[in-house]
Amino acid sequence: MLFTIIEVLKNIIKNNSSQAFAVSILFMLIVRIISNTSTFLFSAIFVFSFISYFLMFTLAIDALKKNKIIGIYLCITVFFIPPNIFEEYKGLLFPVTYLSHFAYLGYLISLELFDKWKKSHEL
Repeated sequence: MLFTIIEVLKNIIKNNSSQAFAVSILFMLIVRIISNTSTFLFSAIFVFSFISYFLMFTLAIDALKKNKIIGIYLCITVFFIPPNIFEEYKGLLFPVTYLSHFAYLGYLISLELFDKWKKSHEL
């Protein structure tokens, strides 16, 4: 089962990494311009934020390719994370984003596990 999870993640990242890279950088620069912060561009916070946005946009782009409604929903929920966009809900909306992305990832993993089970057993 662990290898199935790793295989699913590897395929998602391999198929969507270039698009997610571009969207992540663009999104982080837009948020930085909107917020008018004067922090260093390459810091530990930037690296952590980039990795998390990259993984979320990778899942969102994969969902967009497979199901437009789910893909649009996952893309919209990424906007819940930066506190500068919805200032009145600062820190309250990020669980929606993470739970949505984990639910989609769980859905993909369960499909892969079902396919492997179906191929290994004669029905």
